[in-house]
Amino acid sequence: MSRMQRTKGATGEREVCREIHDQLGVRLIRNLEQSRAGGYDLIVHPEDDGPTADALRRFAPEVKRHARATAGQLAQWWTQATEQASRAGLIPVLLYREDRADWRVLVPLSVLRPELRAWEGIEWTADLSLLGFASVIREGA
Repeated sequence: MSRMQRTKGATGEREVCREIHDQLGVRLIRNLEQSRAGGYDLIVHPEDDGPTADALRRFAPEVKRHARATAGQLAQWWTQATEQASRAGLIPVLLYREDRADWRVLVPLSVLRPELRAWEGIEWTADLSLLGFASVIREGA
């Protein structure tokens, strides 16, 4: 991975942290163990508590910031997110943004409808706006 790609990725992670804080009042921080352990990108700040922070702690966020997000890339990123979340025993969530576009969030359908099984594969996800994801977290917390 080039320095430019790492910088763009870190910038994207910081953007998501700001957006989540603006929407939910919870601080996310970059998971500095991610590169060493192959883990997910963001964690809830250890000092943040309450129902919304607890709700966010159930997720393993993977953040992608690219010029374009093709269907193939989304499927590949989702596979990465689900593998990392599975290792951590958490729910996968993929936050991605294309150039000159808003953040989008992929979550398993079971996040919206708990009675649904958590089937694997991108076919069994919901693609939400960041505001929509924040609403789901806020209402479910």
